Amino acid sequence: MNIKENIIAVEKSARFFTNKPSKNIKRFLIVIHGYAQLASDFIEEFKFLDNENTLIVSPEGLSKFYFRDKIGASWMTKEDRENEIADYINYLNKVVNMIQNEFDLSESENTLLGFSQGVHTAARYFIKSKFSFNNLILCSSDFPKDADFNLLQKKSEYSKIYYLLGDNDSIIKRQNYINSVNLLSENKINFTEIGFSGGHKIDEDSLNNILTK
Repeated sequence: MNIKENIIAVEKSARFFTNKPSKNIKRFLIVIHGYAQLASDFIEEFKFLDNENTLIVSPEGLSKFYFRDKIGASWMTKEDRENEIADYINYLNKVVNMIQNEFDLSESENTLLGFSQGVHTAARYFIKSKFSFNNLILCSSDFPKDADFNLLQKKSEYSKIYYLLGDNDSIIKRQNYINSVNLLSENKINFTEIGFSGGHKIDEDSLNNILTK
């Protein structure tokens, strides 16, 4: 049988979560969760940063599924990957536009953070977004090999990039991380490596050190 693939754009509801700061925003963070997490749970991991001058935004992956008797979300799979990437870039652009309409970010330090699977999402959005981020923080993952490194190199000249991995991470193979570090170096990307004691997690001490510099 001859089969033809057809693509159609559809409306889809998506959700994101925020803390409740004042309107006087000095620090703005977008935090991108990992595989099988929910944004409502992930944002709780940043409560140590919560204050009236810090806006934390946690978008949720567009695909939900049952995972180990719970519900989780994912940003993409290798199936129809280009459309899934385009969809979440468009979604994150809309989230940022909504935030800009509600809050004055003119004096804020802007940070984009990706954790685990969210590293790939954050990296691609950092590269493609017209919004300017002061910091890109990549936590506990490898780096997408198909990134636009020319554009990333240009953006790294004006933004700080941090690459974090715990010394006891059982999810991410250290060799994969090392390969990604070499890939970034070969493409002349300015970044800072940060190791910490612990496993596959958000490390509070590392983030505090980055964001209070």
